[in-house]
Amino acid sequence: MRNALARSTVLALCAGGVILGGPVAAAPNPPAAAAAAAPGVNGEILFTELNNVFRMDADGSNRVQLTFDAAVSGAYESPTASPDGQRVVVVQRNEGGSNIWAMNADGSDKTQLTHSTGYNFSPSFSPDGRSIVFDSTRSGDADIYRMDADGTGEVPLTSDPDDDKSASYSPDGLSIAFQSDRSGGTEIYRMAADGTSPTRLTNNTTIDIHPAFSPTGQIVFTAYRHGTSNPEIYRMNADGSSPTRLTNNTTQDLYPAFSPDGLQVAFVSNRDGGYEIFTMNSDGSAQTRITPLGDANFGPSWSSAYTDCQGRGATITGTNGDDILKGTPGPDVIAGLGGNDTLQGFDGADVFCGGAGNDTVTYSDHEDGVTADLTGGTGDDGSAEDGPLGARDSIGKDVENLTGGFGDDDLTGSSAFNYLFGGVGDDRLAGGADGDNLEGGSGDDLLLGGDGSEALLGGSGDDVLIGGDGNEFLMAGESGNDVLRGGDGNDALTGNAGEDSLFGGDHNDYLDGGFDSDILTGGPGTDTTAYSGRVARVVASIGGVTGDDGSKQDGPSGERDTIANSVENLIGGSADDTLSGNGDDNQITGGPGADTMLGLAGTDKIFAADGVKDVKIDCGADADYPAERDQIGPVADPSASSCTGAVLTRA
Repeated sequence: MRNALARSTVLALCAGGVILGGPVAAAPNPPAAAAAAAPGVNGEILFTELNNVFRMDADGSNRVQLTFDAAVSGAYESPTASPDGQRVVVVQRNEGGSNIWAMNADGSDKTQLTHSTGYNFSPSFSPDGRSIVFDSTRSGDADIYRMDADGTGEVPLTSDPDDDKSASYSPDGLSIAFQSDRSGGTEIYRMAADGTSPTRLTNNTTIDIHPAFSPTGQIVFTAYRHGTSNPEIYRMNADGSSPTRLTNNTTQDLYPAFSPDGLQVAFVSNRDGGYEIFTMNSDGSAQTRITPLGDANFGPSWSSAYTDCQGRGATITGTNGDDILKGTPGPDVIAGLGGNDTLQGFDGADVFCGGAGNDTVTYSDHEDGVTADLTGGTGDDGSAEDGPLGARDSIGKDVENLTGGFGDDDLTGSSAFNYLFGGVGDDRLAGGADGDNLEGGSGDDLLLGGDGSEALLGGSGDDVLIGGDGNEFLMAGESGNDVLRGGDGNDALTGNAGEDSLFGGDHNDYLDGGFDSDILTGGPGTDTTAYSGRVARVVASIGGVTGDDGSKQDGPSGERDTIANSVENLIGGSADDTLSGNGDDNQITGGPGADTMLGLAGTDKIFAADGVKDVKIDCGADADYPAERDQIGPVADPSASSCTGAVLTRA
């Protein structure tokens, strides 16, 4: 069991080695650095020099001192930035102990957070910025505690009789890595965020300490595997597998901290004579000292650059590439920046900003019905899993796409081009002012097109697809009895399998009911019913007997399609079809088969030039346009003497 001076006595770094349990000798003991809370844009590096807190750019330039009272109030250690880069928590020592303080990123508004006796060390923010984990000797041994970001709500997470220290949140906020002596040696463990299910990650006869998570879930740590005077930096997976050595020096490399983008690591080394801050790539290459030789520098912690998202600092920030950004179980502020990003907040009242590119907010984890729209608004997106109505998610206008969850969702687009996907459940999807793609997924969905050219895809279930004002493509799923209604435009409606009802609406529409018994109704304009995909013989007549159109792929005779009189044109399939018009002006296209094509009354046009000799071509009564037919060789079609009298005029 360690004494109350656990932090200052765990490692006394000397030129000759590491002394366990002794007083600090030649060099001060720097604290562990906290992991970057989320992937994002690299900001400044926090560190201590002469016991005060400084910040600097990643190349060591633009050093700014944040505190000036160390000589009077006590030495500072462990400066760590909040995920949005706006606040800093730091340890301040005084006679007989230490406590944790918070201040603004410029050093102002310093506030004490802990008030206990003993030593409080190693503060680390949760990825959503709402909580801070730290270790404390208030009960004798060092244990890990959690408190709210304002210092309230302190709860212990560990109570082992040996020391537990240096806690670091995983990027998703669901687990915590820490070091512990509970196994007899000092090893790295991982536990759930509530302190349960501790699991040992390293297993060595030497010392592994000060773990820090990367934004992608890997862990860097300090390892004494090459001698007590030769600590090195290692990286491993979150389950402890694949440990990889990153530094290789005869001196001391300590206290690694990942950059917010996960591509670099800051650390302390005395390889040049004094304890200074270095950076390297995450694979250990390009190791570079960024502080000048002189006074000792400790405690590197890499903050995220401030990114505004709907007036708030982003706690999770993407890059200019295509990112998948996942939040925590609590409230997050997620900014995608450039690229085509996917943003997922999980529970809690989240704020989303897409940035440049084509971005998606997904609720694929949500069980309850989601209501979300892309027109802006505050607190009106998400479900009860995110909070009470009016205090839920806020999706910025720079997000283009939405994905629903397992419940009955209501998703609405914006004036931009949107893709809305309902997923599981009976969903309502409404397009916006631009051309959108709406896909219902499974369940009985309602899809409402907006302005512009759009695609509405029903999926499985009994769906209703209603087009808007543009030229739209409406397609039902491979199952279910669907209703498709075209809008004010030249629309293409496809029913697929199931007993579907297709209504063309205004203008010139294309109707393909697919298999099974369908109702095909045109409207104002010139509408076409097509059987282009059929391989079985089609018998179809416009305005004929109910249930008597189509092929055996639609059902038994009398239970097939019904083509309404409001349809003008017919297209056959690849078999030997019989296609009949009505008393209006019709266009009939036979397709590759020995077809019988009958125009009946009206001014008709028959297309029979398909390379196959047809059975009959008859335009019927009234003046008709000349038929287009095969006229040479064995495939020559029969004469079409009735197809005369009308003259095709060309613009």
